[in-house]
Amino acid sequence: MAGRAELAAGLRTIRLTGRGGVFLGVAFVGLIVAYATGWPALLGVALFLFGAVVAAVCAVLVAPVALAIERRIDPPIAEQRRPIRVRVSVRGQAPGALEWAEDLPRSVVVTGRAEGVLPALRPDRPSQLIDYEFAARERGSVPIGPLRVSRTDPLGLATTRRRVGGVDHVVVLPRIHPVELPLAVRRNDPDTGASTVFGAVGDQLDIVARTYRSGDPLRTVDWRATARLGELMVRTEAAATTAATGLLLDLRPESWPESAAFEWAVDYAASLIAALDEPHSPVRLALGGRTTTDALAGLVALATVRTAAGSPAPEALLPALATADVQVVHVLTGAGGRDAARLPGLPTGALGMVSVVARRPVRLEPPLGWQVAQRDPGRAVGAVHDA
Repeated sequence: MAGRAELAAGLRTIRLTGRGGVFLGVAFVGLIVAYATGWPALLGVALFLFGAVVAAVCAVLVAPVALAIERRIDPPIAEQRRPIRVRVSVRGQAPGALEWAEDLPRSVVVTGRAEGVLPALRPDRPSQLIDYEFAARERGSVPIGPLRVSRTDPLGLATTRRRVGGVDHVVVLPRIHPVELPLAVRRNDPDTGASTVFGAVGDQLDIVARTYRSGDPLRTVDWRATARLGELMVRTEAAATTAATGLLLDLRPESWPESAAFEWAVDYAASLIAALDEPHSPVRLALGGRTTTDALAGLVALATVRTAAGSPAPEALLPALATADVQVVHVLTGAGGRDAARLPGLPTGALGMVSVVARRPVRLEPPLGWQVAQRDPGRAVGAVHDA
């Protein structure tokens, strides 16, 4: 039974070439005409052609092809449109030349050739190396492989096609743009104790400050910071621990009626993570039920993120994200995320921003202690400015 199964599997991989199809068609017609007319010579020719096709099928079926594939991808994590180098090592046994082609999605652009001809392989010979490059045009986990190999008989009548090796993946990150940080983001160096404030346009002050809130004593107003930032600022105590930034991307499909707006938000979130990635400034990213605390892990998570039905609302995820050490919380939602107006308050001293990504302005009352900004996905991510 096992032998029959292997034979059936081998037959399914065999295809006749154009020449083989012509041979078989002429043989079939010749047999009919020879039988009808009693022409022995034509019968002999027809049988010869038919036998040649059968011999070709047997040649590609019986000849063993046993290959082992190993890929090296550099880099395994890459930005869009950056070259990715692939080296494929092929070893094993193949009695004749093999045509090969790598299975790649249409979203990649290959530099050079991801196809060619391999010479005959033997186990006692060195591995054959295949090198090519490609660049991905979309974010995500890009599959590479398996390797498709085909072998044709010497007469070119039949070919066998097989897929060998596994599938490897390369992670393609979202587009990262230089962006300005929203709100005032505090940086505390735990080694030196020095603390600074970065304003929305990158202003750096020598003290720790935050925006004035009703009830703050006027004696705590920092007039120098107020003059430089253009709004009333008060002095605060330097935090003993490193201040973190929290990002939350709404993954509910109903929040994103336009897929282009969601892709814009993903690029914007990745750009914010890249801008905030500093040794003493951890970034936390909440995606549905997942939370990452490392910048690279956050970028990798954004590479493959998709909207998902049943994803929790931002207000349900916020308590776990906005802990006491978080200085700034940034929520990204779409035109359908109007329930962001119900976001709860943040810990004392924390700042909150809700970015609504939509082509048309969305009326949204700012939650208590939060600011709301409209982001137009028709503009470049790097052109975002906060007033």
